[in-house]
Amino acid sequence: MTPTYEYSSLHKLSQAIIVTIGVGWLLYIGSALILPIVFAILLAVFLFPLEKILSKFLKWRILSILLSFIALLLPFIVVTILFSMQLIAIVDSLPSIGQNLESGFGELVDRINSAIPFLKLDEGQLMDSGSKSLEGPLSFIGKGFISTTSFLAGFGMTILYTFFLLYYRESFNNFILYQFEKDDRPDIKQALKEIKETIQSYIGGVGIVMIILSVLNSIGLTLIGIDYAIFWGTLAGILAIVPFIGTLLGGLLPFLYALSTADARWQPVAVLLYYLMIQQVEGNFITPKVVGDRVDINPLFAIIAIVFLGAFWGISGIILALPIISILKIVLDNFENTKSYALLTSTDLGEKRGIFKKLFAQQNQIPK
Repeated sequence: MTPTYEYSSLHKLSQAIIVTIGVGWLLYIGSALILPIVFAILLAVFLFPLEKILSKFLKWRILSILLSFIALLLPFIVVTILFSMQLIAIVDSLPSIGQNLESGFGELVDRINSAIPFLKLDEGQLMDSGSKSLEGPLSFIGKGFISTTSFLAGFGMTILYTFFLLYYRESFNNFILYQFEKDDRPDIKQALKEIKETIQSYIGGVGIVMIILSVLNSIGLTLIGIDYAIFWGTLAGILAIVPFIGTLLGGLLPFLYALSTADARWQPVAVLLYYLMIQQVEGNFITPKVVGDRVDINPLFAIIAIVFLGAFWGISGIILALPIISILKIVLDNFENTKSYALLTSTDLGEKRGIFKKLFAQQNQIPK
């Protein structure tokens, strides 16, 4: 019996590895086709409550779907227009900003060397390394947002897919349910409900967090006296959707701008300190209160998901990492054989050290 069991386990493991490699390969080469579908699924789930309300007052579902899109896209269009106007003014002043940045950075290095002589910072080397280090994240953001042709094509397909997902939502829902046995359908229905609530809570929560951060950042930069405060504050709020990189650039870009344009040398330092304070407030109060515990993923697997999907899909993968792994956790949690994997990703993993021993004891019916 033992050799047969070992062969069966190895056979299942090899199948899982082959399937994982195959899926990974398809995700990588088919990103242009897959990403609009993934974004469309999330967007359709998010718009579903609004479209459902509108459909009660409108006879034609097409009209209720279109009005849902307008309600979502109108703020996006307004923000884009305002951004474009201020961005043009900033781009026009880039040559003088570059010269001011170099002189301001040199003065900052001199002050650090005066305060801490043993550091012996070299201005030239720091400028070279700083420009090289900024090339990576800036080009990363640029490739994701400035590639107009690919962005518009992907955006158009996402809107189109979202429309049909909303239009045929009952059919898709029934198709998924009836892939399972009758006894399993209540559990699958509950899992779909949890996935819907998680997506709606995450997207809505992140949107509210972005608005709050944009307002707080803009107010702070205005009080400090930074030009185009609303632009830099809103940009930092929007970039908060990108974990880690967005937070870094959200504070770094206005700091560099203040370093190159501010009249007083205390202003760049004030910008840096203000953003550090805001990030602490956001991480410890705003996001936990607004987003809640729907995204129940511990930091280790959150980082793994961000790195993994970022390697496949770039900035889009980083944005999608948390909702995707949250959905995967819900799916794994609703099947007895995969429940342990869902527990492995939970935020309270450190507090449940003995949970796996109890779980495996129950599954195998052995003494604990």
